[in-house]
Amino acid sequence: MGPRTHQALRSPLVYVVVAGGLLAVWSEDLWTGAAMLAVVAMAVVHIWALDRRVAKAIAPLGVPPVVTPLTTAIGRFRFLTALVMPVAAGALIGAGALLGLESSAVRAAVAVLMIVAVPWELPSIVAAALATGAVRMAHGRTLVRRPAAVEKLGATTVVCTRRAGLLTSDRAYVTTVVAGGRAYQVTGAGRDHGEITQGGVAVGPGADPALDACLQAGLSCNDARIVEREGVSAAVGDATERALLDSAAMLGLEKVSPRVATLPYTPEQLFMATLHEPVGETPAMVYAKGAVERVLYLCDGRLGADGQVGELDRREVLDTARWLTRRGLRVLAFASAPAVTPGTELTERSLPPLTFLGLQAMHSPVLIDALEAVRGCQDAGVGVKIITGDDALMARSSAAWVGLAEGALSGAELADGRFGGPVSLDRATVFARLLPEEERRLVRALRSHNHVVAVIDGEAAGAGRGQADVGVGTSISDEGADVVLPGGTFATAAAGIAEGRAALEGVARYTGHALVPRVIAFVVVLAVLLGLDAPVEPVHLLWLNLATTMGLMITLNAELRTRQAAFRPAPGPVRSPLAPARVAEALLVAAVLGAQACALFAWATTQGAGLAEAQTAALVSTSLVVLARSSAALFFGPDGPRAGPYDRRAVAALLAMAALQPALVYLPAFNHLFATAPLDLPFWPLIIGAGAGACGVIAVLTELVRRGVRPQVTRNG
Repeated sequence: MGPRTHQALRSPLVYVVVAGGLLAVWSEDLWTGAAMLAVVAMAVVHIWALDRRVAKAIAPLGVPPVVTPLTTAIGRFRFLTALVMPVAAGALIGAGALLGLESSAVRAAVAVLMIVAVPWELPSIVAAALATGAVRMAHGRTLVRRPAAVEKLGATTVVCTRRAGLLTSDRAYVTTVVAGGRAYQVTGAGRDHGEITQGGVAVGPGADPALDACLQAGLSCNDARIVEREGVSAAVGDATERALLDSAAMLGLEKVSPRVATLPYTPEQLFMATLHEPVGETPAMVYAKGAVERVLYLCDGRLGADGQVGELDRREVLDTARWLTRRGLRVLAFASAPAVTPGTELTERSLPPLTFLGLQAMHSPVLIDALEAVRGCQDAGVGVKIITGDDALMARSSAAWVGLAEGALSGAELADGRFGGPVSLDRATVFARLLPEEERRLVRALRSHNHVVAVIDGEAAGAGRGQADVGVGTSISDEGADVVLPGGTFATAAAGIAEGRAALEGVARYTGHALVPRVIAFVVVLAVLLGLDAPVEPVHLLWLNLATTMGLMITLNAELRTRQAAFRPAPGPVRSPLAPARVAEALLVAAVLGAQACALFAWATTQGAGLAEAQTAALVSTSLVVLARSSAALFFGPDGPRAGPYDRRAVAALLAMAALQPALVYLPAFNHLFATAPLDLPFWPLIIGAGAGACGVIAVLTELVRRGVRPQVTRNG
C-alpha cells in the first residue's frame, strides 16, 4: 500500500463510514439501515470536499496545512468523544437489557450516539473558517505565513508598532530650522517646491553660516541618496533622511565630500556620525546628528550666525527643542568638527569635541485611515501602543495626532518597574527610548497581564517580536514574521486583526451550529431510556445533522471562494469558540430547538395526529430553523449583512435544501428512508410559525448572552 492509502486508512472519515455500515447492517429495518448509510456517506463527501477546498484555497499562499492550537484542541475533543461514545453505547445496550427496553429503539439510539454525537466534521469546519480568514487577509495585502497567526491576530488585545510610518505617510517635511540663535521657516512640500524664509523673506546660501553648516550636516550625515529615474531626480531612503536632503537642496546645498567611515545609529547610542575626506582647503570633517540631549553631550561650543564658535547654552537649546516637540514635531540636533586624526575608524571615543550647529524640526502627515484604524481598535478593546526611539515628550506629542494621548513611559521607568502609578502599563500608549532588553521586558509584562500581543516591526525584527504572540513584518523578505504587511499601513494591520476576529467569530458560530444536533441527540437517548415517545426519531437526527453539516459546508465553501476582502472595523471583545459563554449559547440554542420540537409534537398529538405525523412536524420545524441559521451564516457577518454578490452555488444549494423539506414529507421514498409521514396543509402555518418563533427567541437569548460577557480589556489596553 502506498502512502496515500495509509493516510486514507488513518482518516477518521473511514471509521465513520465503517461505523455507519455496521450500524446499517445491524439495523432491523432495511430502510432505516439504508438511510443511516446514505446520510453518513453524504456527510463524508461534504467533509472531504471541504478539506479539498481548504487545501486548494491556502495553496497559493504558500503556507503549511491549517494546524493551530484551536484546531488541535478541537481534534482532541473529537478524539475523546470518539473514545467515549462506544463506551456510552455499550452502557446503553446494557441499560436496555436490564430495563427491558424495546430492542429497535435501543439500536437506533446506539446509532445516534455512534454517528451523530461524535463531531466528526468540527476540525474541518474550524480549519475552513481559519483558512477563510487567511485568504481574505491575502486579498487585503496581509500575507499570513503561518495559519496559527490568523487565530492569534483574532485574539490580539494589544498591538505594538515599532514603525511610526505605519501611522503616517511615508514622507517627512522639515518645517523649522534653528541655527545661530535664529529660527527659520521651511515652506513647500519638497526640494523643488519650497524655500527657507525668516520673517517672510527668503534666505539664500551664505546669509547665515550656522544655517549653512546645519543643513550641510544634515546632507552629509545621511544614508539617503538622490537617484535619477527617466530624467527626474528623486530621494531614496528613510523618510527622515529624505527630508534632510530636501531642506539642504532648498538652500542650494547638494555636494558632499566622500565618506570615509560611519558610526551608525543605535537605540543605545541615539546618534549617528560620519567621517568625510578633506576636499581642497576644507579639512576632514566629522558630522553628527541625533537626539538633542545626546548630541549636546558631545558638544563644547556653538556656531553663531557670524560664523564664530561661542559658548553653548544647553538649557536654551533644550527649551527650544521642547517647544518644538510640543507642537508634534520631531527634532534632530546637528554638530560637526574637524577630524583630529583622519582615519577609517570612527567610534564614540574617537570623536573630537563637536560644535553644535542647530536643530531641524520635521513633521510627517498622519494618514486618515490610520486615525480611523486606531479609533476602531480602541473601540474594540484592542490597545494600540507605539515603541519609538524619540524622547517621551516628542513621542507623546506625535502620538496625540493619532488619538493616543493617555501617557508615556520611558525605558528608565519601565526598567525600574514604575508602571503601576499614575501612568500604568495598560494606560500608557507610548514607550520611548527603549533598549532591546527593555522592549522584551515590556512585551513580557503585557503578556503577564493576560494580553495577546502583536508587534509590528520595520525592515528588521525588533527585540520584542520574539516575545510577542504574533510578529508582524513589513518586508516580503522577512522570513521570521508570522504576518507580513508589504507596503501596508496600520489600517492594514487593523484590518488583519478584524479579519482574524471575524474568523474566530465564524468558528464559534459554526461550532455552535454543529453542536445543536448533538445536544438534541442526548435528549432522544434520554427519552429512549425513560421509555417515552421522543419528539423525533434517531434517524431524524441523522437527517438534521446532515442538514446542519451541509449548510455549514456550503457557507464555508462560499466564503473560501469569495475574492472580495471584507475588512471591517474590529468588532467587540473577542471570545474563544470554546469559552463558557459560547458553550452556554450552544446549549441555549439546542434547548430552544428541543423545546419547540417537543411543544409542536405535543400539540400535534393532542390534535389527533399519529406518532409519525407528530414527529414529522417537529422534524420539519427544527430543520427549517437549522436552514435559517445556515442562511444567516451566509448572508450575515458578525457586524451585519454581508455585501453581495453572493456565491451562486451556495445560494442554489441552500434553495435545494429548502426544497428537500417538502420532499421529506410527501415523497414515498423519503417517507420510507426517514420514517416520516405526509402532513395536512393546516400543519404548515404552525410549523413555519414555530420555526420563526424559535429563531426569534434564539436571536434574543444569544444577544443577551453576548451582552452579558464582560469585555476582556479596557478601551486603551
